[in-house]
Amino acid sequence: MRETDLRSVNSLLFDLDGTLVDTIQLILYSFRETFRILGLPPRSERELLLQVGRPLLEQAWDIDPEHAEDIYQLYRRVYDDNYQHLVKEYPGVREALAELRRNGYRLAVVTSKRRRSASRDLEVFGLALYCEVLVTAEDTENHKPDPEPVLKALEKLGISPRQATFIGDSPYDVRSAHAAGLSAGVVGWGPFPREILEKESPDYWIPDPQSLPRIFPGRGG
Repeated sequence: MRETDLRSVNSLLFDLDGTLVDTIQLILYSFRETFRILGLPPRSERELLLQVGRPLLEQAWDIDPEHAEDIYQLYRRVYDDNYQHLVKEYPGVREALAELRRNGYRLAVVTSKRRRSASRDLEVFGLALYCEVLVTAEDTENHKPDPEPVLKALEKLGISPRQATFIGDSPYDVRSAHAAGLSAGVVGWGPFPREILEKESPDYWIPDPQSLPRIFPGRGG
């Protein structure tokens, strides 16, 4: 990412799953249990992980249109029942967000999750305190990789695309950001292999949460 772009950024938009909160094992378990209970053929871990970042109902339709509604409803129950012991914190994320706020940046979360689930994640790990805006699946008609969720966050923040950048872990995050006219960074601790993310031409890489305040040391003008 060019230095001039960094100087223009005063707001950081974050994805949630795989970026701020480690829900990956919970997601995989929920899908596997759902398929087992419904008697559906299992999917590979890679196939399931490549879906992360899109709304659950869209994923269910892609997996099995005939059983999409059953997958959707059962997955949500399994996810909620196992949330407490499978969801994890990414070490250093909370501290990084706190430092970014001290550095003067406004922070927002743009996720394909429903608001109830996203709000729970932010509260459980003490991240809600730092996030000024939350855009969820209920807030837009179209979802990532469409630019609408990112544009909605910009609207709520009252800023232009050049004043923000999007940070996520999936190809859908990068596509959504670029389509909205934003630069996009990808994190090194998410579930997507780097070779898949490189195909999306992200503007910069974030190897670990501790790198965030170094990449964004202070708000520009």
